[in-house]
Amino acid sequence: MPRQIPNYLRVHREEPQVGQPNTQEAYPGLTQISHAMQSLTGFGLALREERSPNKGQRMSQQHVNRGSKSARIELHAHTAETVAIDDAATLENIGSLAGGLEFLLAEIDRLRVAVRQRDAELATHVPVISCPTVDHLADRLEAALASAVEVTGATAAGLYVLDDATSQLKLRASFNLPETRHLCPARPLEGSLADLEALAGSAVVLEDTKLLPHWHCPEDVPSAACVPVATSSTPLGTLWVFVDHTRNFTDRDTNLLEIIAGKIAVDLERDQLISERHSAQKLARQRNQIADRQKSQLPNVKPLVEGWDVSAWTQQGSDLGGDFHDWAVIEDGKLAIFVGDAIDENFDAVMTSTSLATAVKANCRIAHNAEVMLDRVNRTFWAASAGDHFASLAYSIFDPMLGTMEAGSCGHIQGFAFKQNSVRPLWNNSQPLGSGPEVTPELATALLQPGEAMALMSSGLIETLRAIDGKNWKTKFCDLVVRHLDLPADRILRAVQERLNRGSESISLDKTLVLVKRKEEN
Repeated sequence: MPRQIPNYLRVHREEPQVGQPNTQEAYPGLTQISHAMQSLTGFGLALREERSPNKGQRMSQQHVNRGSKSARIELHAHTAETVAIDDAATLENIGSLAGGLEFLLAEIDRLRVAVRQRDAELATHVPVISCPTVDHLADRLEAALASAVEVTGATAAGLYVLDDATSQLKLRASFNLPETRHLCPARPLEGSLADLEALAGSAVVLEDTKLLPHWHCPEDVPSAACVPVATSSTPLGTLWVFVDHTRNFTDRDTNLLEIIAGKIAVDLERDQLISERHSAQKLARQRNQIADRQKSQLPNVKPLVEGWDVSAWTQQGSDLGGDFHDWAVIEDGKLAIFVGDAIDENFDAVMTSTSLATAVKANCRIAHNAEVMLDRVNRTFWAASAGDHFASLAYSIFDPMLGTMEAGSCGHIQGFAFKQNSVRPLWNNSQPLGSGPEVTPELATALLQPGEAMALMSSGLIETLRAIDGKNWKTKFCDLVVRHLDLPADRILRAVQERLNRGSESISLDKTLVLVKRKEEN
């Protein structure tokens, strides 16, 4: 009968060797401290699981919380002469020393638990897992490793997870391994033949690790097995089980290990998806808060300037946008109106438009004209920018008494003056703010008679109208305004919005329109 070939890599031993695993105390150095204390005082220290003291034994007991276990520090009198000590101060000092050691060991345990939990969380490359009602990932990983040890008859198990660069393997969860292993540095993947073979998709069995040391078993044990931990598309790391004597692993053992490794991969992926969902929800809340704040910064009260009617509207193409409008009453009772358009998207657009609006507001209080204002704002914007943010700005100043208007524009904001018998564009496109330390704005002046108006519109509104009406968008827009010119500014604005609603349902661009009309004399 032909010999059946196993479906995993098997490394055979040549001679049977019996080895005993190296045991390590839970607290390295505690034995040395106990021996030194015994030599000095005659009392020795021992860490014991909580139990009743032996009859006739004199001791001082201090409690230590070892993670989920409870233990005591026992202070033993080893000789009859020691028991007969009647110096109360000496006994009190010895008890205080034991109490101090209690707090040190409890702190060590607290740090070990914290490291254990952080390692489990880092297995999913997520710094914080915020699911207090669900068992901690560390507990679930440890339970899976305990199952791997139980079903294979092994001694201990460890989960080693790849870093983001897939160059190192770090122990992120363990069962029956010394807790200090979590403090050890990561193992380099390069040269770790067993891990590389497992990550390639094969189970690796080391029946005798001493015969093939170049396979680099993570623990100094006689036998071990390694299986991959991976999702359908991503290798995550390796699962190792260790045995304290030389032995073989059957096909059943490796199949069970692969099943447990699959469950671990599902747990890691599940917690990562939960964390990503929480992050997405948090980001969505932040976006909504920023969008609400952005809307609240738009003016909602018309400027109270006698003889003038102002109406404005800004609609962002998404939750966050870069358009804004505002107005201010400056020196001599003049009215300043400005429209901004950040040439960015999402958070960058919000930051750019906010900094631009702040710069305009800060310079409004200083005597200026439109050209000077645009130069000041550009210098401020240029100095605060890294050189990769640009914005358009139109700034106009109205003299309510004379009916005059002076305006300037940098970028792609369009302006129109609607006279009784004509309509004219105020300027052409120019360099946006942020193009350099100095810009040359497009300037315009006009005298508005009663019943005449001026319109400022952002580039997003222009593109929307162009998408609806094609090359004739200017003509159709101006005809629409002229037909409603005898109405209040709010009604003219509403007519434009109705036109947009009928033809731009699928166009998501930031849109701003400001209408300034000189009222008819009664």
